[in-house]
Amino acid sequence: MKKKMILIIGLIIYLIIAFVSEIFYREPLYKKSIEYMKKMIQNKFLDYFNFFWSFPYLIIQMFCGILITFLFYPINIFFCNFSYELFLSFIMSIFKSLYSSPRPFWDIYIEKDKTGDKSKPIECDGGFGNPSGHSLQSTYALFLWYLFVNSNFFNKIKGKKKIVFKYLILIFAIISILFITYSRIYRQVHSFNQILFGSVLGISFFVLFCYIFEFDKINSHDFAIILDKYKFILIPILFLLFVVSIVLGLNKHNEKEDEYEKILVNYCGRSKEQLFGKSTSFSSTLVFAIIGGYVGMLFLKNKIDKYYNKDEDIFYNWNKRSILETIKISLFLLLSFIPLTAIFIPVNNIIIKIILASFSFLLYGFCLFYLCFYFACILFRKSREEINSLLSSEEEEEII
Repeated sequence: MKKKMILIIGLIIYLIIAFVSEIFYREPLYKKSIEYMKKMIQNKFLDYFNFFWSFPYLIIQMFCGILITFLFYPINIFFCNFSYELFLSFIMSIFKSLYSSPRPFWDIYIEKDKTGDKSKPIECDGGFGNPSGHSLQSTYALFLWYLFVNSNFFNKIKGKKKIVFKYLILIFAIISILFITYSRIYRQVHSFNQILFGSVLGISFFVLFCYIFEFDKINSHDFAIILDKYKFILIPILFLLFVVSIVLGLNKHNEKEDEYEKILVNYCGRSKEQLFGKSTSFSSTLVFAIIGGYVGMLFLKNKIDKYYNKDEDIFYNWNKRSILETIKISLFLLLSFIPLTAIFIPVNNIIIKIILASFSFLLYGFCLFYLCFYFACILFRKSREEINSLLSSEEEEEII
């Protein structure tokens, strides 16, 4: 308890310093970033290298998180991992709308436009820039490290090998964060203050989730009780945050927005519906995937309770399945992605687009965890039947 209090106090002080620094050093760091970017020499190798670290790497990272939790952890941790990833993106969209800060290349290209320079930006992004979403999401590498080194698979490694592997993976996670944050500077889409602020938020959520809440130490049964107990608080809070994000996104503006719009339309071919707060408002619909997953987990709670024995963890057998069962479940879980196809329906009206995206994410989250729970029940019941048949056969042998 004492350790947690120290962590909480330390985290509060850390965030106060970060927010105060952001207020006082935002403009100086933004200007210095533009000066630095103007002097940078671009080359094709660095373009490809930085593209890998800025987008494909984050996809690989997300896939690794799903794989680790799906293979080595019970469903409640699978849900926590899923929610953590999406919540980072959701928080990012709220702050982007709140600050409504420009991206460095917007100002760089205003100057280029005046000189008649028609060269295109390395990367075109029409959403606001502070904090850097990539910097924030890159800290998910630390979360992955935490999940992996606390898994049963990793704990089978003994002696010095375990310590060596633990710190090698941590070093790789930190290096990957540094590469991603630098790639955002190189590609001129974020300034120094934006990547620092994104990293600060990401590290704060990592400490809060892993070392203060200690989410991985809550067993499946207690987790189900917590979800059920607080459903009338957590779901409305998430929905309220979503409304705040939408209102901010559609109403917050930058003083140079007309100039930036001209640059983004002329140099990047962006439509007005893809720019500024409208872009970040669309990102905030991800919260509905968390709400859908939450409802999916609650939906079959009564069914799970039928197979629950106080001496066992509800989803104990989720990790004990065979390779064939894992493949079957994986194929069925792919069905949960079908609702996401609605996101790609071409719609010009931003409000309709947000409503479509919200419903598709809601259905996606619900289907994903409904199916997870359904198969967990099947596996649990199957295991219980096997145990009962073994016990009955042993009793018969004793009678004989």
